[in-house]
Amino acid sequence: MEEGVLLEEKGERYATGDKARRFYEKAGDMYNKACKLNPEDSDCLYNFGRVLYILVDFTHSPCQKLSLLNASIERFRSALIYDSDNADTLFNLAQALTTHAEVIQDHDEDDEEAEHDHEHKHGENDHFHGSPEERAALELQEAIQLFENCYIIQQRELYAAVKEAHPKKGDEKDEMPKELAEQLQEELANNAGVLIDTLISTSQALTSLAFLVDTVDRSQDYYKQAGEKLEIALGVASDKLLWPASEEESNSGKGKGKASSASLDSAESEDVMPALKPVSVFREAESQDGAISQKEKICDIHLQYSNLLSSQTDRNFQDTGKISEELYENSLQHLDVVLSLQPRHVEALCDKGDLLGAWAQGLAAFEGPVPGLSDIEKWDSGSNITLGNSDVVAAEGEPKKSTRSTRIWQLFASATRAFHSALEVESQNTSILEKLGDIHWSRSMLTSPVALKNRAMLLNNASVYYRFAWESCRDGSAENVDEEQRLEILLSWAQVLRAIPGKEEEVIRVLKQWKRCGGSKEMLTDMLEGQSGDILQEDFIEFALKQARKGL
Repeated sequence: MEEGVLLEEKGERYATGDKARRFYEKAGDMYNKACKLNPEDSDCLYNFGRVLYILVDFTHSPCQKLSLLNASIERFRSALIYDSDNADTLFNLAQALTTHAEVIQDHDEDDEEAEHDHEHKHGENDHFHGSPEERAALELQEAIQLFENCYIIQQRELYAAVKEAHPKKGDEKDEMPKELAEQLQEELANNAGVLIDTLISTSQALTSLAFLVDTVDRSQDYYKQAGEKLEIALGVASDKLLWPASEEESNSGKGKGKASSASLDSAESEDVMPALKPVSVFREAESQDGAISQKEKICDIHLQYSNLLSSQTDRNFQDTGKISEELYENSLQHLDVVLSLQPRHVEALCDKGDLLGAWAQGLAAFEGPVPGLSDIEKWDSGSNITLGNSDVVAAEGEPKKSTRSTRIWQLFASATRAFHSALEVESQNTSILEKLGDIHWSRSMLTSPVALKNRAMLLNNASVYYRFAWESCRDGSAENVDEEQRLEILLSWAQVLRAIPGKEEEVIRVLKQWKRCGGSKEMLTDMLEGQSGDILQEDFIEFALKQARKGL
């Protein structure tokens, strides 16, 4: 077991990549041998389950993910037999079940049935043969209960830590040494951070369950519960007793943020500027110690609050066929809190771009009341990052008459700014580059006068960003980019090139590259029969299939 711990620590040092994966696999082998020697050692079972869960992130195969998750869940359950009140085990089992629920919803049905009969069984629902969504709902319900049990234990530990760090007047520890007081305060902040993590994870599971359940009433109830968990987390994050004084005085993030005061420059042209090669304008962040930061926890809470409300917008549209402007606004307010505390927060910037883009696409596709121009302008990037020349500028000035098409253009422009801000932090991030390609393509499909005027530049920019995305991942070494995403980038790039006059040869060249990377006629046929997503259009898929049948 000691050898397993050492190997696991080496894996943590590398964090990602093949070296980290090999160390984690070797650690798993050591834990497996230790468990065979002492099958009732709860610590060893927990360590083995945790390493198996970590390895899930090192594979893109759904079958491998499910196999690892099943094995991990089995070890966590066994560990709880011998130590039923271990908060770490309860938390990790709940996390593994939540991840399993996510994977089985997207898993191919035939493969999913094979997985169901896998040798690793992990609970009382093993013989339930419902749909993947029904099985996922059951697993989420169990995960939520496990998180609740974990929370009770952690809450008790937090109270004990408060009493130790802040003894009552007259207590024998009242005049404790400064070093000891600081150590106890740090431990107290760590306990508070762990409790917040559990509340956030509970909210995430409740949010996923809210989107899955059939009835509107149950869905809204789960969303409400998810929000209540985050309100409790915000209370913990703002409790002055739990955090070092120097930190809590500098942070304020309870509740929703104020709307950003940033507005679009009235002197800007409505012309779209050409895309430039992305270059990060920031230095690497300085390494920090292992202490839990109050600011980071506040950001984590508001990120989940935004995700909750974003999920609610999707569910609301599913139930009513209408776009909820209020939910979009509330979701973006929470992202503004994050960006006010950490302007370079890439996840928040990308979430903001996604939300603004989804809002714009919703307005473009469906009838209904639209927001005022001032409401749209306030969602323009509220961070302090300076935008480069590669950014897409918005429409010139404030139009005399606010139209739907102008508002859609403004939303898309603000979404583009958010993605550019994220790219200035991580210039080689494949997903951000792909998102910029997607959003320029979506804008090129608009029929407003300003969009038609800029269509050539929008298409060119989309092509450039897809090319950058492909160049960042073509050798297969990019982190968190699987084969499916690489193929998707190539198809999206080919679709854009097909829309640009004189690019016929380049279209075929990119499609040939797509085929060499594993693309097939069967994939295209499946896209036509199922969902091809928001970017790839049916006429292009038919064109690509025709070319594939010719042999490319």
